[in-house]
This record gives sequence, structure tokens and C-alpha cells, in this order.
Amino acid sequence: MSPTDTLVLAWHGSRNPAGKALIERITARVAGLLPGVAVHTAWVDIEPELLPETLARVGECTVVPCFLASGYHVTHDVPQAAASVPWPVRVTPHLGGSLHRALLDRVAEAGGPGDAVVLAAAGSKSPAALAEVDAVAARLAAALGVPVTVGNIYLSEPSVADAVALRQAQGTDVLVLPYTLAPGLWCERVAVLGVRVAEPLGDHADVAAGIAGRYLTSDSSDVRLLLPLES
Repeated sequence: MSPTDTLVLAWHGSRNPAGKALIERITARVAGLLPGVAVHTAWVDIEPELLPETLARVGECTVVPCFLASGYHVTHDVPQAAASVPWPVRVTPHLGGSLHRALLDRVAEAGGPGDAVVLAAAGSKSPAALAEVDAVAARLAAALGVPVTVGNIYLSEPSVADAVALRQAQGTDVLVLPYTLAPGLWCERVAVLGVRVAEPLGDHADVAAGIAGRYLTSDSSDVRLLLPLES
């Protein structure tokens, strides 16, 4: 086996059954796009088997971090897991930044942008990750022709509720656009805000295609080929 024979999709992990079922569907779609490649699901948090254990079990592989911004899981957890096994592991860039068309489709499916859009992101303590999400919001604003404000579900300000309140003061028709891959606790928090809410990205065909694309374009020039840590 080699890093090009086996693909591991690194996800956060979820206690939500719908979120877990969605990830299983995405994994199956990625496998369908990559005949001959063994595709595995792995987790960096919450789940009983975490990424280091999966990498120890599957051997040499390529890892696609299935995250939308370069927060702690992307910059620390995934590379540390890759470096913990005694064989090379190829880590591609994370998924974020490749789903612009999917976001626009979700806006259209929800009935259009209205007066303004709140891009509901997970939030992060990383300035680089927050800047990535701000860039996504700016690109959406240019494409949609309405203001797009980032609201954060965890960790960062403003919250989704605060961002919605700000936009409602300027226009009554506000759309919350989840910049998330799977449903979770954010669904309950957003549902009580009394605004239109688009679907999360996960079931969009571009998600599986984006993951497969990260794998297919990975080579030694644009990924980190990580060797095990010295004892």
C-alpha cells in the first residue's frame, strides 16, 4: 500500500445521529468518485476511535481534513496524528475555500438572499481561520449583491443571533446561510431566531467532489508528506 491507495477523511466528530449519517453518505460518495481507492472515515474529536488510531490501523494513506477553515484541528490535531505513526502520511489542504458554488446553490434553494445574509460559521480562536471565513463572506457579498455578515456558532464574536439582529435593523428579510458541513447543535440555536435558514453544505454534490479533488490533486509539491516523530 502507499499514500495513493488509501484515503482517510478526517472529520470533527458528532453526537448528532443525522450528522453521522450525513458523513457516512459523503464518504460513500467520495468512494464512488474514486474507484480503486480505499476510503475511510476518521475523527479528531468526540468519537471513540480518533484519527491517530485510524492511521495506525490503515497504514500509509492520504488524509483530507474535512474542515472549512484552518483552525486548531487542521493546524495541530491532523498533523500531529499523521506524525504519530511509523510510516509516511500525506496530508492535503483542508476543504475550505472550495465550496463557493455550493453556498450559492444553498442561497437559491432557500429562496434567495433577501435583504442580507448571515454566514453562520463554527467560529475559531485562530485569526487565520477567521480571515478565511471573512474572505468567503466577501466573495458571497460580491456574487449576491447584498451584505453578508459572519455570525459564529461558538468561540468567536459576533454570534449568529447578534449578526441577525444587526441585519434585521437594516432590512427585514435576512437569510442565515450555514457555513457548516453537517447539522448539529447550531440547528436548535438558529431555529429560534425567526429567520429563513438555508441547508448545511453536506448533502451538496460539490462537497464529495471537493474532497475527491483534494485527493486527486495531492502530490509532493502541494501537500505535506509527514514522517513519524522521532522517539
